[in-house]
Amino acid sequence: MPAPRTPRVKSLIQLLESPFWALATLLFLSTPALRSQSFDTGRNLTVAEQYLLAAANEDRANQGLPPLHFDPVLAEASAVHAREMADHEEISHQFDGEPELAARGANAGAHFSLITENVGEAPTSVIIHNLWMHSPGHRANLLDPNVDSIGIAIVTRDNQLFAVEDFARTVETITLNQQERTVADIIARSGIHIAETTKDARETCTMSTGYAGSHQPWFIMRYTAGSLNEIPSQLKIKLTSGKYHQAVVGACALPRNTPFTAYNIAVLLYP
Repeated sequence: MPAPRTPRVKSLIQLLESPFWALATLLFLSTPALRSQSFDTGRNLTVAEQYLLAAANEDRANQGLPPLHFDPVLAEASAVHAREMADHEEISHQFDGEPELAARGANAGAHFSLITENVGEAPTSVIIHNLWMHSPGHRANLLDPNVDSIGIAIVTRDNQLFAVEDFARTVETITLNQQERTVADIIARSGIHIAETTKDARETCTMSTGYAGSHQPWFIMRYTAGSLNEIPSQLKIKLTSGKYHQAVVGACALPRNTPFTAYNIAVLLYP
């Protein structure tokens, strides 16, 4: 008779909101309790998956945090990876030939600026959740106030549960015009005149350096963000310096090889 497998867990954080497409990845290798609740998920969850969802939201409620919305699209990404773990009989955040976490979420159709992941293996979901909540990295993912959605999937093999929880901060999909107007309204409050967005401004947004067109800006700020409600602090300083009196805002789609969804903005300042 084979010896019982030791329960194992891992967690991964990918922070995808930073100045102009920078990507930071932090991997925790480590080893998180509860009453079942009922949630309208829009997807048929197994009893074990329902438990993990209820446990996560109960622990968040105990910390005064809002519940996580179950995202069936994110759950599809979780399911793909859970099957990989079961096939390999191993827990990992990425196997050979498999897309990494952010790409898996994007490939499933999820829209996010932050994505994190807990994976685990144990005979029951109760054990897995308890391990996660007693591990600093996994607990931080579960209780992160910056995420609002969760996808959960469990695949069973040889009486072992291979579990994946993907957490995300979702991003609303809006047009480039809407993005530009939102940022322009914030900049206009500083007294800067907002000029009409041009093709050159949008093209400048796609460039990592330099600018498009013949009208040279005195200052260019490019940034990627999961929310348009705030502008970077460096840009705020420039707007209040008195050097600039006109601004153009250009928005652009992220490069195709950028595996996440966020807002990509360029602000061009002129005297």
